[in-house]
Amino acid sequence: MNILVTYAIPQERVAVFFPGCSITYCETGVGKVNALLAVIDAIGIQKPDLILNIGTAGSVDRDVDSIVICDTFVDRDMKKCKDFGVTYHLDFKEELQNIPIIEHWDKNNTCNTGDSFVTRVIDEADAFDMENFAVAALCKRRHIPFVSVKYITDKIGENSVKHWEDKLEDAQKGLQAFFHSQK
Repeated sequence: MNILVTYAIPQERVAVFFPGCSITYCETGVGKVNALLAVIDAIGIQKPDLILNIGTAGSVDRDVDSIVICDTFVDRDMKKCKDFGVTYHLDFKEELQNIPIIEHWDKNNTCNTGDSFVTRVIDEADAFDMENFAVAALCKRRHIPFVSVKYITDKIGENSVKHWEDKLEDAQKGLQAFFHSQK
């Protein structure tokens, strides 16, 4: 299996290993547009069977320093246009069912994406980021399974930006420990 691992910034990259799999990495930059452009290029070159996002996120109800695995993605910016038929909610539950390397993961979580750093509670979700929905939309269009492993760095509404900056090193260690435990 050919796996493309995406992450927004260098501090989120960790070594990922799955037996019998080819792993390539794609740094996307911050935000939906940057992520989409980077992943379009990477898909053209790598032809992945699975895209695995790793990175940091805020949360309302999940503990800081916890891992949240998302298979559902919401675009908080586009949700405002749902009455006009705009797609703002995507899930990959079906696409991820038959992937043995991740079948034991608790993936039943939602990532809420938007082009702003969330500093107050605005919507319900398990994790809040700035890239995933764009990549999820691309994956749906290209029929590529997509899953995201997020390290919770901050509680929404509690000085989120500062806490995120302070937790980047812990996030990298926590994500690396998660993937090391998957061997």
